[in-house]
Amino acid sequence: MKNGLLALGLVLASLPAYAKDTLMILSPHRKSIQDEYVPAFVEYYKAKFKTDVQVDWLDQGGTSDDVRFVRAKFGSNPKTSGVDIFWGGGTGVFVDLQKENFLAQYKLPKELKAQIPENASGVPLYDKTETWYASACSSFGMFYNKKIMKFDGMPEPKSFRDLAGPDYFGNISLTDPRRSGTANTMNTIILQTEGWEKGWQLLSELAGNTRTFTHSSSDPIKAVVAGDVSMAMAIDFYALAKIGDLGTENLGFALPTGSAVLDPDPIAILKGAPNRKVAERFVDYVLSVEGQKLLLLPKGVPGGPKSASLGRMSVNTEAYKETEGKRIYKLNPFTQKGFVRLDIVKAAKLQRVFNDLAGAMLVDTHDDLKKAWAKIVKSKKPDQAKILEFGKVPVTEDEFFKIAEKWDDEVFRNQTINSWVSFAKVKFKNLQ
Repeated sequence: MKNGLLALGLVLASLPAYAKDTLMILSPHRKSIQDEYVPAFVEYYKAKFKTDVQVDWLDQGGTSDDVRFVRAKFGSNPKTSGVDIFWGGGTGVFVDLQKENFLAQYKLPKELKAQIPENASGVPLYDKTETWYASACSSFGMFYNKKIMKFDGMPEPKSFRDLAGPDYFGNISLTDPRRSGTANTMNTIILQTEGWEKGWQLLSELAGNTRTFTHSSSDPIKAVVAGDVSMAMAIDFYALAKIGDLGTENLGFALPTGSAVLDPDPIAILKGAPNRKVAERFVDYVLSVEGQKLLLLPKGVPGGPKSASLGRMSVNTEAYKETEGKRIYKLNPFTQKGFVRLDIVKAAKLQRVFNDLAGAMLVDTHDDLKKAWAKIVKSKKPDQAKILEFGKVPVTEDEFFKIAEKWDDEVFRNQTINSWVSFAKVKFKNLQ
């Protein structure tokens, strides 16, 4: 068992040789979250409960990989996965995990529950079954290199639509949505706020301006910081952490006008957690004022992170009161207006087939797509008919919903994906 877990990427985050209590966390969170929260929890645990705790951090490579791991574990043993906590990955993931009966109910202590409202700007912060709780909130926007944009004379964007303009050709980096929950959420925002036809038109044009599709949602951030591209669509905390470290004079982040969305980042105790009591204590810590300050404060500030700024929005109202005037991100989701609410149940239901359609139309055929888009945008007078043709997908929204109902049939799925790729190749070749 031990060797198998190590082979799957188990990281021994904290290993006191004499630890009495243990905890295993499965999470796609970036390493800076692990590096801040695990040592802080170990220290807190020792002070409060007078004993040591060993925390093992397991990550399979990304949200989708972590979900597959949990499903496989429960497939082998329906009573337990052998893991205590699943942390991070967006609300849609936890909606699915709850439906599959993989999550355990946990009622927060009354004092802590009173500090966490039912919603922020209308977005639920915990499920009515009390199987998952938001541990932070995320927003999605545009991260950019101010110096590169100024040098190239590029305007700072105010909406996702702005990124489709010819000024951004070859200057954007995006992530394959089949590999990234963040990329999937941003695509979902565009589709739900723009509608089916206009949404795919915009997604196609953004892909046309994209230099590369990466495998990790952190890679576009690195590309912007390095100056390889000027712009990336990004989740706020990746961008804000870099801005906190490198300065607002170098980097910027903007929420898109008319399509700013809050997405809770949940934490849950898995069904049959082998270390249930320790898992409950970890959830309490993460949601507490002490735990939430790690999200809000810049590194080096008392009560804040020690190694790296995390730059996230808290879900604890008391944490906002205690960090007023000190936070990296001034936005408060409990007072900010104008957020758009996503249909997360619909998004979760359609996520797999949506990602496969995006993969076929935008990623797997990206070389042909870029050639077609280059010819359109570089002409003296872009042909509107060709632009509309460029954004077409092989199915209507109604047809897409019907196809989604049969997506568990792998033969049907593979045949359909192949037909979509063929459609895209022919379309882009005709436009070159």
